[in-house]
Amino acid sequence: MNKFQLYGSLGYYQDEDNLISFQIGADTPGIIDIDRFNNLSMPVLYNVGQNKVLIKGTNNLLPEEIQLMIGGNRLLPELIEKQLRILYGQGPHVYKRVFENSKLVRRWEEKKEIAGWMDSWQERGLQDSVEHFFMKTIRDFYYFEDYWVKWRFTKARRTGGPLPVLGLEHMDNRRCRLATKRNIDLTDDPVDKDFRTVIAGNWQYGNERKFKIYKRFNYSSPLQSPVTISYHRNDAVGKIYGENKIYAGIKEWLTGMNRNPKYINSFLKNSLSAKIHLVIPTEWIESVEQKIKDYCEENKAREDAGQDLLKLNDIDIGTEYKISIRDKYIAAEIKKLSTFLSGVENQGKLYATYAYSTSDGNPVQWKLEPIDLKYKEFISSLTDYDKRADEVTLAAKGLDASISSISKEGVISKSGADVYYNYIIYLHNLNPAEHICNEVINYAIRINFPGLYREGYRVGLYNDIPSRQEEVSPGERLQNNLNQVSQQISQVASEVEKLSFQINELT
Repeated sequence: MNKFQLYGSLGYYQDEDNLISFQIGADTPGIIDIDRFNNLSMPVLYNVGQNKVLIKGTNNLLPEEIQLMIGGNRLLPELIEKQLRILYGQGPHVYKRVFENSKLVRRWEEKKEIAGWMDSWQERGLQDSVEHFFMKTIRDFYYFEDYWVKWRFTKARRTGGPLPVLGLEHMDNRRCRLATKRNIDLTDDPVDKDFRTVIAGNWQYGNERKFKIYKRFNYSSPLQSPVTISYHRNDAVGKIYGENKIYAGIKEWLTGMNRNPKYINSFLKNSLSAKIHLVIPTEWIESVEQKIKDYCEENKAREDAGQDLLKLNDIDIGTEYKISIRDKYIAAEIKKLSTFLSGVENQGKLYATYAYSTSDGNPVQWKLEPIDLKYKEFISSLTDYDKRADEVTLAAKGLDASISSISKEGVISKSGADVYYNYIIYLHNLNPAEHICNEVINYAIRINFPGLYREGYRVGLYNDIPSRQEEVSPGERLQNNLNQVSQQISQVASEVEKLSFQINELT
């Protein structure tokens, strides 16, 4: 890959081994702002047929952006999976809300009607089991702080048939958008109830003919349509869509974290490359221009005589002077220089260039100015940034180092009590997240089992709170169990060793 770019009197040359910046002349003009178009405003609504679609993000690809940014991060995917595992616990189970000693508590019960309905989803033709459904919606919640659900109803939903809700299906967060046919004035703030339609499709590559239009689930009249889509979110101030507030707050940190490995690997890959800035005298440029013009004049004569045209530096220059020919000539000279600047095979080789003298006798020549990259400081600054970015990310996720298994130097405590109480505090703070992830299935229970719902039966994510070791009998403590397992492994290893010896004796 060879790349040559010239912006006025400033430019750069790049090949597989080197990146050389250069300037023509000693004085440099102001640099052009190449990012001047980055902050253009984007529309709020897209038109899809007669529907106006409320976009997500400035380019309607916010879910894809979040997916790429989090997926390319070295910490967040596993942290989110850890949050998923903690919230999911032992999965969805039925409980009854009761008051005991003036406190609202959950009494976990085995209610066959509700459990049987949840266990039958795939038998009824749905895509996922209830367990996989919860895992997908919880993962969406932690990535985007919202999720979409397709409601599947029975044909007898409006005639009093049993269990109107066939089951629930998770929808890809990247595909769904809220829409409306109403004329919305963007000078006013649109509200959630304005959008009664959901449009699903590939917003990055799709077209209008491939989009699917659904009615949005109507809580006041849920059985109107055989298939509807509901939208669930963690509310964000001033927004209709849910917003991953953690991502919005640390987006710039994530960008730096994701780029740091590329910076370091690129630095190591090019560590043998020369780090120089090249100053090319204007007199040399003028001599090149004149040489090209002279060759063009001679080529005109050769063309009239039917002779082959001359080349300069293996460049076809034709019969008319062009600045692009001059730039090709400059790039060819810098390429020659680049091949002698890097790589172990090029040590000790020479490169020749030209020098001129002005009328007063002062020399004019190419100048190679070395750039001190301060290798140690460069690598140290990147690693220091990584450490700080780790701290920011963990603080934003609310996962203490003792339960995230990611230590902060000089801060993490190895105390079992710290781990225990931090875990209990984290579980206690999961109530809002669990409520949002459970609201859809509990509304389905309200439709399918109205009597049980009125009695207080709900579905929740069962999470066992571990006992402290001092509250466990000595024989049941974790360390004793580990010791017993270790002894069993040692006995098996000993038996294997004896058997191996006997086999060797026989052979």
